[in-house]
Amino acid sequence: MQTVLTTLFEQHDLRLVALAALVCALSAFAGITLLNHARRTAGAMQRVWLAVAAFSVGFGIWATHFVAMLSFNAGMPVGYDLPLTLVSLGIAILIVGGGLWFAALGTRRSDSVLGGAIIGVGIASMHYTGMASLLIGGGIAWASPLVAASVLLGVAFAGASIYFAVNGQTLRHRIRATILLTLAICAMHFTAMGAAGLENCFPVVSAEDQTPQWLSIVVALVSVMILVFALGGSYLDLLDRRRTLAEGDRMRGLADAAVEGLLVVRDGEIVTANQSFLSMVDLPQAAVSGKQLSEFLGSAACSMLIERPNMAVETDLKSGFGVVPAEVILRQVDFAGQPHHAIAIRDLSARKQAEQHIRFLAHHDALTGLPNRVSFSRKLEDEISHARRHEQTFAVLCLDLDRFKEVNDLFGHAAGDALLQRVGQALLGAIEGVGDAARLGGDEFAVLLGDIGTPARAGRIAEQILDAFRRNNEQSGGGALISASVGIALFPDNADTVEQLMTHADTALYRAKQDGRGIYRFFENAMGVEVRDRRMLEHDLRHAVSRNQLRLVYQPQVDIQSGEVTGFEALVRWKHPERGEIPPSVFVPVAEESGLILQIGEWVLRAACSEAARWKSPLSVAVNVSAVQVHSPTFAQTVHEVLISTGLSPSRLEVEITETALIRDMMRAVTTLRQIRALGVRIAMDDFGTGYSSLANLRAFPFSKIKVDQSFIRAVDNNDQSAAIVRAVLGLGSGLNVPVVAEGVERAEELAFLKSEVCQTAQGYLLSRPEDIRTFAAVTEGRTKLLDSIMPLPLQALAS
Repeated sequence: MQTVLTTLFEQHDLRLVALAALVCALSAFAGITLLNHARRTAGAMQRVWLAVAAFSVGFGIWATHFVAMLSFNAGMPVGYDLPLTLVSLGIAILIVGGGLWFAALGTRRSDSVLGGAIIGVGIASMHYTGMASLLIGGGIAWASPLVAASVLLGVAFAGASIYFAVNGQTLRHRIRATILLTLAICAMHFTAMGAAGLENCFPVVSAEDQTPQWLSIVVALVSVMILVFALGGSYLDLLDRRRTLAEGDRMRGLADAAVEGLLVVRDGEIVTANQSFLSMVDLPQAAVSGKQLSEFLGSAACSMLIERPNMAVETDLKSGFGVVPAEVILRQVDFAGQPHHAIAIRDLSARKQAEQHIRFLAHHDALTGLPNRVSFSRKLEDEISHARRHEQTFAVLCLDLDRFKEVNDLFGHAAGDALLQRVGQALLGAIEGVGDAARLGGDEFAVLLGDIGTPARAGRIAEQILDAFRRNNEQSGGGALISASVGIALFPDNADTVEQLMTHADTALYRAKQDGRGIYRFFENAMGVEVRDRRMLEHDLRHAVSRNQLRLVYQPQVDIQSGEVTGFEALVRWKHPERGEIPPSVFVPVAEESGLILQIGEWVLRAACSEAARWKSPLSVAVNVSAVQVHSPTFAQTVHEVLISTGLSPSRLEVEITETALIRDMMRAVTTLRQIRALGVRIAMDDFGTGYSSLANLRAFPFSKIKVDQSFIRAVDNNDQSAAIVRAVLGLGSGLNVPVVAEGVERAEELAFLKSEVCQTAQGYLLSRPEDIRTFAAVTEGRTKLLDSIMPLPLQALAS
């Protein structure tokens, strides 16, 4: 500090120091003023004022440095290298301008500090470049601590200055910012001068050739003139802006009274907008002014407006509500003494909606909102062309309300219209996402089902439609009830033209009415025995629970190392009174497609828990759960109620699910599983490894057990690929601390491999086939834990 003061008072001409300080203060004030002015300006003019600020303030700071350098007495004649001096001027303009630009465009408080810091770096860079331009012999011995201090002082004071300038709009903040920026320049300069040691330097220019001190007055005057012109220009610009604003306020008062949106545009840039336009785009005035017109109307529409003035142009207006249809007209006007474009914008939403409604009525039924016969025929023609190209099968369903005339006679036509509306709503709900419905006229409806794959799917959807009508009747609370018959025709099995398809579907419809109404019939028995058999199977399955045709069998799960039974998996079986034993692979898919799986699944869960609750040995019981059950919103509540009613401990129940349940709706499935897990029930992933995202599913939910699919267990002892997969799953289970169960063990070699790989549990025909639980009474009653006391097992050879 002593060195800096000594240098200032003993080696400087204090008169020129005072002149430099005056130029410095004026430069700082101009910089703060022009920065605030630029921040209040938008568009291209903001860049212009930032350039003016960069040049005038950069020149002023450089002039401060140059005058102060001329006031410095180096103890010898000195001169200045002109090119390097001009480089220092360029550095001052560019870096200081960059700091002002960053502070003006920044949106955060920290941006203003960073902009000021850039200015501080610019001041230091300019100073040390200017010092390098000194024409003296020898080298300057720099005091590193003072050099660092000079840079830090410049950066700190400049950062604080721009912070106060940007984050405060009062005169007090501006004065404070000016003082801080002046301190940044002066503190940096004089500290840096104190850091310069000239003891080893010698003169290289004569006294006559050294730079004269009177040049400092010229530089100072030039700088002051530039700063005055810059400040004066900003003042005149501010006055012009205020005048324009006042005139604009008068015009805005008139414009805001208009219903249409009005814009004043110059060179494609929006100058102002009335309140109607702001309401259209849902934006404030500040967000619209300065924007390009093309941002709201598009480039093509703007070009058309210029080419066709005084003519209406229909286009789309981009707004905060989305895209709005609009009619736009452009006219030449004089605004603020300059030529501008006035643009009137009319919202066409109401007119477009009316036109759209008219078009809708031309192709739709006014009562139900469904497509009419014309639209359905056109859709059917398109579907025929598409199906021919892609060799697909589709179905046409014709529906006719049963005894609709009686509804009109008994309840009146108003009730008949209400019934038709209910039919339309129920029909749409039943076929959502799978087909298209139409009202052909009167009480006739039609449905188009594209790419059905097999005829059986058309029959299932027809049954869904009839079920939807029944549910609607239950919810209607009285009045006329919906009853309908359905006829189905298939493309290309039954016909390949629109007329033939509709005729054949009508024929099937009347056949359905003859067979008892409220049912569906195919045009011909193209599906043969399979369709009738599946329909009868579904019909019989609906009554299987109530008629006690279902039963449970149990397959033990065995600890491979000890041979002890750890639990049982409950499996459902159906013994049909006429067909005999029907495999689960046949009736379970039917139950899932028809929704019967919810009823059957609850019966299996309740029966398995009731049976397990009677066991003296606390073995676990595993129950397979369908994806339909997992996605049922009441499934977790059902599990809770079953556990309470049967008295089974939740820790003994194990729910097995496949990846299908997670793939359909991951969020819903995981939510349900977490609710079940919270009860204390264990969750096992069944058939692990057969899906597309087994590992992702393990990450999505913490399963209690992993069951390796039997396809990997088969021939695991002689198939390297299967062996590698099983080893990987066992390693995965070990790493996650999740037990692994091997399914489908059928050979002693497979069991030996699993034991050697330290697999915990296995089940399969080799150990025991699924049997009635009474077969395992010794295990469930706690008399033994081994199956070999009941039936011969290969575990005896493995026990050693």
